[in-house]
Amino acid sequence: SENMLQYEIREQLKSKNMPLQQIASTTTAPNWTVQLDIQTLRKPNEVPVPMENNAPPYLTEKWLQDTVNVIEEKFRSQDTECYRVPPSAVVRCSRGGKTRALYELSRVLKERLRGDDVAVIYISLNDQTPLIDWESRNPIDAICRRIAFAALPHTKKRQKQEFANFAKVVEVSSSVIVQWLGASPRILLIDELNKLEGMTDPGNVEMKRLAEFLKTHFLANDKQYFVFSSHVVSSSYQLSEFMDSASRRRVHIRELPLIANLSTAWNTFNYEQLNARQLLQYGCVPALVYQSVCAVLDPTNDSYLPKMNREIAIMKCVQEGVTDEVIEQLLGSFLDGDPDFVPPALLQLMDTTSDSEVRWIPYNMVPVLRKFVKLGSRKYSILLRTICDCFDSFLKSKAASGDSWEYLFLMTLLIRCVSHKFEQVLLPLGDNK
Repeated sequence: SENMLQYEIREQLKSKNMPLQQIASTTTAPNWTVQLDIQTLRKPNEVPVPMENNAPPYLTEKWLQDTVNVIEEKFRSQDTECYRVPPSAVVRCSRGGKTRALYELSRVLKERLRGDDVAVIYISLNDQTPLIDWESRNPIDAICRRIAFAALPHTKKRQKQEFANFAKVVEVSSSVIVQWLGASPRILLIDELNKLEGMTDPGNVEMKRLAEFLKTHFLANDKQYFVFSSHVVSSSYQLSEFMDSASRRRVHIRELPLIANLSTAWNTFNYEQLNARQLLQYGCVPALVYQSVCAVLDPTNDSYLPKMNREIAIMKCVQEGVTDEVIEQLLGSFLDGDPDFVPPALLQLMDTTSDSEVRWIPYNMVPVLRKFVKLGSRKYSILLRTICDCFDSFLKSKAASGDSWEYLFLMTLLIRCVSHKFEQVLLPLGDNK
């Protein structure tokens, strides 16, 4: 039982005089003292799907149903000589609604496939079960550890500290998880798979082993499937290359939809003060727009918009070095969407498309440029400050004024000058447009 497992863990900790808080903070390799007993786990088809209390409006019901249809079709397929079943990837920027989408997918899949006794298992490498430093050396065990944790009997939402204790003391091997799954039909949903180091490194041996494990036990056979989320499309394609040559197995990319127009935003969020410039400020990403509305309605609460992730990404970028060439290439991505010249740490702050292009989200990118100004580039500090001011003026201009679009034009012209990109067409202005 869960109580017995918790008792064993606590007794082992007492014998080593290790307080619970100390375990979560250590980055050293674990000293496992308890072997996972699959008898302590729920049956695979009894693993509960995550539920979110007081969830915000879900803007993408059609996307949800269409995606479930695709997943069910792939779930009932299997590899053949001429066909390789593709996994599905849900892509969007950091804090762009991917976790909520996987929550909703797991809920609907559980309901729709109830007659098949399918094990619908949601795990995350973020949130309450974040990736621990020493886990990166064995990504297969990191995945299996979260599957076991999800299958433990419990009645309330688990916390980070509880998972840290479990990961440090309880040994979970892939063979045990395979034994526990048996012949059960299964769908695995992995949130933030991009958190694993080496996802974009073609030579990473451990990632290739993980890809083979996922392919063998969650993809290649009938009534097996897995879905994952990522903010970088390139990592999704690299996973398919780890499994097979890219020409044989693809990844089915499912972009979360953007807000199509103002009336949709007004009706969904019940906030008619939103304007088109504010939607563009947040990249038309529903999750970010919703959080911005919450921040306006509750100005005393500073926790709605994802500032911490942004600051960490900026700090990593600065640590890697910011030169004038880096600035030029980053600004060029505003025009051509080329991710290859964007500092890797900043990719999570941009939106991404199934064509592997990136789109700027001004809410995230203006603070990046302001940080670059503070670094004191002799060549570009004044120009970067002017570009940031243009973004700000675009957002704050009066609704009925044409000033906002003039600022947008000026900012784009400045970016063209810095990046030396004058041929990329942003707006289709041909005879038939």
